[in-house]
Amino acid sequence: MEMRNLLHADLSEQDIADILAATAGRPAQPPMDAPAWDRIRSNPSTAKWLKPCVERAVEEAGKALPELTDELYSGFFRTGERLPFEKAYFERRRRLGRASVALLLGGRELRDRLLPSWIHMLDAVSGEESWSLPAHVWTRPDGKDPMTIDLMAAETANNLAEILVVFGNLVPPDLSDRIRKRLRVRVFENYLDRKPPFHWTELPMNWNAVCHQGVLGAALAIEQDHAFVARMLARAARHLPVFLSGFGDDGSTSEGPAYWSYGFGRFSELNTQLEHRTRGGLSLFHGDGKIARIARFAPLMTFSGGRFVNFSDGPATGWLSPALLADLGRRLHDPLLHAHAAACWHHLADAGVDLDELRGDFFHFSRLALRAPAAEALAATPAPVQPDFFFEDYGAVVARGTDRSGNRWEFAAKAGHNGEHHNHNDCGSFILNVNGRPAVIEIGAPEYVGDYFNSDATRYTFLAARSLGHSVPLINGCEQSPGATFAARVLECELGAERVRIVMDLTKTYPAKAGCRSLVRTLVFHKSTGGLEVRDAFELDSPGAVESIVICGPPPGDSSRLVLTPLAGTRFIREENCAYNDHAGRGQTVRRLRFGMADPSRSAELGFRIDPRPGDGPKDVLTDPGIVI
Repeated sequence: MEMRNLLHADLSEQDIADILAATAGRPAQPPMDAPAWDRIRSNPSTAKWLKPCVERAVEEAGKALPELTDELYSGFFRTGERLPFEKAYFERRRRLGRASVALLLGGRELRDRLLPSWIHMLDAVSGEESWSLPAHVWTRPDGKDPMTIDLMAAETANNLAEILVVFGNLVPPDLSDRIRKRLRVRVFENYLDRKPPFHWTELPMNWNAVCHQGVLGAALAIEQDHAFVARMLARAARHLPVFLSGFGDDGSTSEGPAYWSYGFGRFSELNTQLEHRTRGGLSLFHGDGKIARIARFAPLMTFSGGRFVNFSDGPATGWLSPALLADLGRRLHDPLLHAHAAACWHHLADAGVDLDELRGDFFHFSRLALRAPAAEALAATPAPVQPDFFFEDYGAVVARGTDRSGNRWEFAAKAGHNGEHHNHNDCGSFILNVNGRPAVIEIGAPEYVGDYFNSDATRYTFLAARSLGHSVPLINGCEQSPGATFAARVLECELGAERVRIVMDLTKTYPAKAGCRSLVRTLVFHKSTGGLEVRDAFELDSPGAVESIVICGPPPGDSSRLVLTPLAGTRFIREENCAYNDHAGRGQTVRRLRFGMADPSRSAELGFRIDPRPGDGPKDVLTDPGIVI
């Protein structure tokens, strides 16, 4: 059968239904007694995480799940706090995921012991009054709306549908019927009949892909009504191109590598589900060259040691999913993706799986298991070689170098605009890591609470999102303003063997009251000698104060090998310790270093350089010529 791209081919609902009918019969996942699962049990690549996962599931068998009480559901509306509800919500899905893994891969001797508890978990999760997070139905005082499909309702739908496929007759018939009925009415028909359509269908970001994957993936797994599924796919074919429009032609997204992993990752999973279900008849990838560029974005924006280039609401640490990278590498025949997948599989083999990570559900574990490589294939895959890269559409550069002493330097900077997805007012910001240690940092995503999303007036009071939480200039006491019109422009970007140089015009990122006629930032990254130089040339309406801010982590102690030195005409003003809550709600502190001109000026240049620190002795932060970072 000829492969056709659902998003580009002119297919009617009947055309789609005919393809579905002609290719029916292949299960979405192997049934639990299929040979594929036997191979997984004996694969050394799964051993590190499988044993502790099964052991945890055995410990949890018979224990009550965390309850989703009315008080927890209503908590976000009352307080704006998300974590109390979400901790319980995601733990319920993790426990079901762990129990499913143990039932599937833990051996037949565990089946009788685990089955009653597993059925209870499946019944409890599927029977929740509302699968949506209260933060996503924020206008409801009770925090519940069983007819809202948000990210988590869609994830739940796909998980439950695949559990029905894999475990088959182990699910009691009445429970299976209830789950199927709920999926049909509250998810599939709801998706088709909602007027106007759900807001996420028109969003050029992760919600669009994640929700579509959950809804359509569940339908492709369990629905036998081909005409009905064809209607769903035909509607999705109108909306999914909007998601892809959120990526530049260079494959970039301002959502960053972690949200790439979530949004594009689920888009990729949907493509795999669609191609699998239709035996290659329908695809979301086929013939689309932009997909291959999008697939490379996150690997290119990944630093060593499990660190991300985390502009905007992205985490600083983490690893891309090896299962996702392996599937993309297979589908796109891309050596870079294969190599990155291997590196992430090696990390997984060394570190194991964090059983308490947010989405450690059956979707997550089943793909880790089914895509785990054979040990011989993994050993034969070379380590990834990451090129320096300039994303022209995003206005971001990422580069790496090794100095003559063998230190590994990693650098990234961005121009962009202040109306990006998960936006921070951060045009001109940069990141610097040395030997895997962050020197100049991005805070990334703080704790998500109501005020962070309510309005610009509240969002940009948070340290993580405002300019004073980023390594960018401060003009006459004015931070950058939010909105897409407050945009930077890359004037030059030079990628060389010895150095990387990027020049950005930041003038239009500041409000009129800043009195800024011109502000041009130049960053020069010295790859072979190690070091970074930052210069800000400005012109104001009248003599005023311009500062350059640098955001660093906690004091490094004697282990630091870096020193920050003001350039001629620039003076160190002070260091400030700034507190915030990280994404998990834990209190954290960063250092804000402030530099400025010796006297008010109308037109001048200020700057600093970061170099390897000579000698071994520590330097005091106030001691000229340098500041230890």
